[in-house]
Amino acid sequence: MKNKRKNSQKSVGLGRCYQNIFYMLGVVWRYTPGYLINMCLFQVYCAVQVFLEFTYTLKMLLDLITEGAEYRDAVSYLLLMFALVIMKLVWAAWMENITTPKAQEILHKKLRMELYGKAVEIDLEQYDNPDYYNEFVWSINEASKRMDLILQDFGNFLNQATSIVVHGVFFVTLDAFGTIFILLSLVVTLVMKSYSGRVQFAMDAELKPIERKRSYFNRIFYLNDYAKEIRLNPVADRLKSEFSETNSQVYPIVNKYGKKNVLAGFIGDYFSNDILINTVYLGYLVYQTVVKRALSYGSAMALFTASSSLKNDLRNVALMLPKFEQHGLYVEKIRTFLNTHSNMVSGEKELEEGAFRELTVKDVSFAYGNDSDTLHKINLSIRAGEKIAIVGYNGAGKTTLIKLLLRLYDASEGQICLNGLHIKEYDKKKYRSLFATVFQDYKIFASTIADNVKMDVAVLADSEKIELALMQSGFSERLASLPHGINTPLTREFEDEGVNLSGGEAQKVAIARTFYKYCPIIILDEPSSALDPISEYQLNQAMLEVAKDKTVIFISHRLSSTVMADRIYMLEQGNIIEQGNHKELMALDGKYAQMFRMQAEKYSVGN
Repeated sequence: MKNKRKNSQKSVGLGRCYQNIFYMLGVVWRYTPGYLINMCLFQVYCAVQVFLEFTYTLKMLLDLITEGAEYRDAVSYLLLMFALVIMKLVWAAWMENITTPKAQEILHKKLRMELYGKAVEIDLEQYDNPDYYNEFVWSINEASKRMDLILQDFGNFLNQATSIVVHGVFFVTLDAFGTIFILLSLVVTLVMKSYSGRVQFAMDAELKPIERKRSYFNRIFYLNDYAKEIRLNPVADRLKSEFSETNSQVYPIVNKYGKKNVLAGFIGDYFSNDILINTVYLGYLVYQTVVKRALSYGSAMALFTASSSLKNDLRNVALMLPKFEQHGLYVEKIRTFLNTHSNMVSGEKELEEGAFRELTVKDVSFAYGNDSDTLHKINLSIRAGEKIAIVGYNGAGKTTLIKLLLRLYDASEGQICLNGLHIKEYDKKKYRSLFATVFQDYKIFASTIADNVKMDVAVLADSEKIELALMQSGFSERLASLPHGINTPLTREFEDEGVNLSGGEAQKVAIARTFYKYCPIIILDEPSSALDPISEYQLNQAMLEVAKDKTVIFISHRLSSTVMADRIYMLEQGNIIEQGNHKELMALDGKYAQMFRMQAEKYSVGN
């Protein structure tokens, strides 16, 4: 997969890159068309106004003076220029402080909403692909910034292109032959810039391992992870010595490549500007004006002034094109992510409320990617109202089986049926809504306790119901100590008065979600892993009471909780090796019985 992704990136041609630029501009047009029009008009206006102010004004005033025009003609023209400048300043201030911030807020929000929507849609298996996941994270983090950069560079490009057109028309009208000097100067500058860029790249490549090493030393001395070690061991002096030695390697490299850059800069700046433009072209203009009298003094001075502007505009546009190519490569990643389609096709059937009868797993096998089977030929059935325990050592496949039941993944072989119908035929979202689930790697969100229990910001909180769910999960004592009750913010991500819960407390809040949400099936993946034995016992009792009419599937390493199960499935290396209730499996005297006795002895010793 990794090689395929690299090859796909290499195959992105120049045409596709520019298509991607227009794609991003299309996004801007879709959400803020007025802003895009305003920005384009502003850049065109600025280019024309600058030309009139610094180039055409010089020609106009000198021609008026040499032709003996009246003073009021010059004043009238200058007043017109003054009005154009004031208009540009007011327009620029409005754009910078009002129009652009407002448009960026809208664009960032809309684009992120698209990305977040796609993040919810993609299959969970795509998170297991490191290359895809890296690009997914990159797209989320980079999209808004890249959009801003594209708009900024597109505005600059439009400004430069308009300036080139205006200055180009000016040159062709007055002296077309003189453009040869400008183009020659431009070619020399670009060649030297290209050479200088390759030299800089070579220098950066040689410095990169040294910079990485210096960065390593830097991290050691400021990160908390190393603070105790460097204080308790005499390692700091050696590290500082190595840091000094690493620094001494930098100067020879900079000196070697710096000389080449000096030569490139000399030719690119001195020869192309001071010789070709300031000497040769200036001499040509003097000849055309004084000897041949083909140009007026105003035209000659304006052309000389405009030569630098035109050359700089051409150079900037030439240098800007590779930036657009780079933007296009980044946008390709964003487009690829947004165009990703789920391989997990949703059906259309819906289960009527309260109609759950049975969930069956028939010859199901599953493997992550190209790995060997995590589950192999699993067969089990779960009927309405049953309490099912799935047990086994780490890596046995317990959590994977739960993910298949929830249809977070599709089985590689076999089928899972709900009421006799393959779960692929049900609407995916509606099917998952049958389950209230807490995984062992549950997450607490930076929001209130109430939000963390109800887990649906679109629904108004039922305070009594939330508090009851928290009481049933064993959190009521801790809740009573919080001044804001269920409105207490969790974590200090955004609020200084936020509360950081202990592992056991956080797990109780997560478990309260299953009590609050009305679902016919409850799935608990290691529900008591962070709880002490007493809290575990209380939780089990609460679960039996609250979920007496519901189906409960729980995974547990602590087999004391499996005693209450109607049926227990023992997994080992992806296979069901034992099944039955606690009494039956103890009588079988197999792996389950051995595991149960070992844990019972541990608690006995502890007591």
